[in-house]
Amino acid sequence: MDKIIIEALECYARVGVPEAEREMPQKILIDIELFLDLKDAGRSDSITHTLDYAAVADRAKQICASKPFLLVEALAEAIADAVLWEFRPKELKLRARKFSVPGTASVGVEITRGK
Repeated sequence: MDKIIIEALECYARVGVPEAEREMPQKILIDIELFLDLKDAGRSDSITHTLDYAAVADRAKQICASKPFLLVEALAEAIADAVLWEFRPKELKLRARKFSVPGTASVGVEITRGK
């Protein structure tokens, strides 16, 4: 299966279990792999045969900014649900990382969802 890759999309979200962590938006990096057949897009050179990855990135940013989340898992699930519903890839893999735990480069989750 072919895929479109969005790597290290910088978003800002209020996410964390401690209330203090949700007071201010923090940087979240999002990676999204969208699985679909890209053969027709490659042959036609037409966006009508693929997904608009700029629109997917904008939607992920909107969700990050939409409301506070306790868990990065919930944020990832919200983005995955919206992307699957609105853009219709066959499957997606989403990784969300934040930078709030001292002594780590990042912490986060990776989920895979399909229709």
